[in-house]
Parts: sequence; structure tokens; C-alpha cells
Amino acid sequence: MRRKGITLKIFLITSALLAVTASFIYLILYFFLPSYYYKYKTSTLEEGTAQLVQDVEKLSIEEARAKLDSFAQKYNVALIIQDKYGQVLYFPSSFIPRLNITIPSSPPPPLQFGAVIPGGKLQSIRGEGIPEVYTIQKPIAFTDGQFIASITATLQPIDEASNAILMFTPYIVIIIIVVSVGGALLYARIIAHPLLKINHAAKHLANLDFTQVCKIRSRDEIGELSNSLNELSYNLQQTMSELQEANEKLKDDIQKEREMEGKRREFIATISHELKSPITAVMGQLEAMIYGIGVYKDRDKYLKRSLAIMQDMQNLVNEVLEVSRLETYDFSPKLSQVNISDTVKNIIQRLEYFSTAKSIEMQTDIQDELYVLADQKLLEKAVNNIVNNAVKYSPQGEQVQVSLSEEQEHIALYVLNTGVQIEELELEKVFQPFYRIEKSRNRNTGGSGLGLFIVKRILEIHHVSFVLQNTNDGVLFVIQFPKEVSSA
Repeated sequence: MRRKGITLKIFLITSALLAVTASFIYLILYFFLPSYYYKYKTSTLEEGTAQLVQDVEKLSIEEARAKLDSFAQKYNVALIIQDKYGQVLYFPSSFIPRLNITIPSSPPPPLQFGAVIPGGKLQSIRGEGIPEVYTIQKPIAFTDGQFIASITATLQPIDEASNAILMFTPYIVIIIIVVSVGGALLYARIIAHPLLKINHAAKHLANLDFTQVCKIRSRDEIGELSNSLNELSYNLQQTMSELQEANEKLKDDIQKEREMEGKRREFIATISHELKSPITAVMGQLEAMIYGIGVYKDRDKYLKRSLAIMQDMQNLVNEVLEVSRLETYDFSPKLSQVNISDTVKNIIQRLEYFSTAKSIEMQTDIQDELYVLADQKLLEKAVNNIVNNAVKYSPQGEQVQVSLSEEQEHIALYVLNTGVQIEELELEKVFQPFYRIEKSRNRNTGGSGLGLFIVKRILEIHHVSFVLQNTNDGVLFVIQFPKEVSSA
């Protein structure tokens, strides 16, 4: 069952309250108005009569006639002045027929002035066919003497008013219903409308929809609640955005960590394979030499071979340690202004012996006094590996061309070895650890497969762009150092 809305609840409660209040007021008027009027009439007559007696005590009856008429009209009463023998000395003739009051023909009992008159209290007089009246008798003094004032008031107006209220009951009920329903509708709309808007915005907020804004202009608690809800929506949206960004970053970090873990496992497996073969070879040669088996009796020959294998293993271990250092999470290069022109020249001089041995012509075009911001040792190792590979993998009698120049946006190093080509599918693979184009893994025809991987990591650490590509003349390695970090 669907629960009732707040608008309907406010409407029903307000309608009931208005109907009960109006009915209660109506019943109070009907039942208590006659009693209230009775007390008001008697107290007013008492006060007015006392004031009248005080006002006329220095006047004669003729002189006081105007005051007596005014009193009778003001209080809507019949006023009769009699002497002690019952003779009527004054009465307003216009009131007697209307009140149907018969003046007594027999004189009243003698009045002893100064004594308490039994008729001085309010009394009810009922007669058949006449309305209920109230009479009050008081002694009154004039300069002509002392007399008796009889005052008669009718309660017919309040009875008529009560009857009129009773007859008007159907109309009162209609008015109560109309006012209650109309007032309740208006009140319910005024109170419930902003609450419904807040509820609508809160539902969107609960569904993490932050597009809804609750616009309530009132300066009361409802307006403050609306502003607080908008602030909550904004703060929650900011927090959710930050959490989402942190979550995406965490996912990327986890993915990178998984990739690094995979590469680490592959790296360790490859190292194990690279070390296993030479260790097995050395152990086999040493064991054969110890027992003097076959050709291994010539110890001097095979000791030299074992030493060469161990030297290769030492170079491999050094390269592995270098890779491990570059792969450290908190590794940072020691940057300084490096004269790359002198660095390239020194490397070419050190490799001159190997190039001459293979009859490889070294062509250089190096611009002097070019500086880059880099780690001196790492940059030198990267450039040495590139030029060394160019010499090592160039056929005998070919050329290695090295050029260094300042261009518009960067300083460019070009290393070209002619007479060779690399398959397009292997251009990216050569930067993987332990990857070699020559699949035999023979040390005489290639290195450990870590050279270009180390070059890649060093250049990435320095945020330097590079590319290895085939040209018509051979294989070209291009490095572009940012110009903004270089200075003379």
C-alpha cells in the first residue's frame, strides 16, 4: 500500500483543525452568548441606574425628564417613577406598548425610604404571551421628594439572536467546510511544496545524480535545509570525483604493477637461462680438466676459454645490475649540464679500434659546444651502446655515420650503420630485455640482449624522444634532446 504524501497529510490535519476550531467557536457563541449577554445586561443596568440616581438628586422630576428619557433609550428599558402610593409620575409612553407591561392599578405598599427594598435585586418576570423580562426597583430622590424607580428590560433580542444562529447553522457548516478546505489546500501547498522539492533533490542525490539543484528562496529553516542539501551535493560530487580519480589511478598502478611483475618474472627466467648455459659450460670444462678427459687435458687452452665465459658472465651480471638499478621505483638521475659534443667524440675514439678491425669507416659531423641536461654516466652509457651496436652489427667494409647538430626545437643525434636492415616487426622488439635478432644466442655474433633495453630505460628516465627506423642506406637511430634544457 502506497503511503500517503505529506501534502495530503497536511491537508487533512489542517482541515480537521480548522473545522473543529470553527465548530467550537460556533458552539461557544450558541450556548454561552445568552448567559454572557444576561450578565452584561444586568451589570450595565445596575451601573446605569446608580449613575442615574446620582445625576437627578438635585433636579426636579420635570427638570430630570430629559435624563430619564435618555436613560430609557440608551438602555432600551421601560422606566417608571412612582410615589409611595403607587401613583405614576413618569414613564416613557413609547416603551409600554412594546413591552406589554401593565401598570399596577393598586398602589404598592408604602415605601420606607432608607430601608432595603426587596425589589432592588434583579428578578425574572414571566407572563403568558410576553417575552422574559427583568425588573429592578430602586429608590430615587428628586428635589420634589423621594420616589420609586421601576426599570424593566426584555431579553427578547438575545433570544432572537440565538434562534438566528441556530437557523443559520447550515450556512455556517458550509462556510466552515469551504474555509477549512480552502485554507488547508493553501497551507498544504505553501508548506509541502518546498519539502517536495527537497525530497525530489534528495532522491536524485541518493542515486548519485548531482545535476539536480534545490532552489528554495525562503530564509527559514526549510531554506537552510535546501542550502545544506545543495552544499552536501556539491561536496559529495567533489569527493566522488576525487575518489573516482584515485580509483582510476589505483587501477592504473595495479595494472602497471602487474605488468612490471610479469616483466620481472620474465626477466628473472631469462637471466636464469642466460646464466645457466655458461655456468654449465664452465663446470663441464673444469670437471673434464680435473679428470684429464680427452682434449681437456690441454688445461691452458680451456682455462682461457673458461675465463672468457666468466668474463661474459661478469658483463652480463653488470648489465643486470644496471637494469635493476634503472628499474628501481625511487631512482632518479643526477642531472647536470653535459657537453654532449665531447661525450660523442670520446665514445667514437674509444670504438675506433673495433671499427678499424672490421674495416668500417666512421663518418662524423659533430657540432661543437652543445649541452644537454642529463646524468653524465647514464647518457654516456646510452650513446656508447648505440654507437657500439652500429659498429658491431654493420657488415665488414660498411660505414657508421654519426652526426650531432642543433635544430630549431631540439638537439639531434643521428647514428646510421649502412648495409643492414631490420624487419619492421622486430624494430620494437629489439628494445625488449634479452631480445636478439640472431636467435642462436651466440656471444660471438651478438651481446646479451640488454644493450638497447638499457638505452631505452635511460632515455625514458631523461624524457628524451628516440626512434629506430630503416632507411634506404641502413638502420638509423635518432635521439632528440629538448633544446630548452640545453645551454652553452
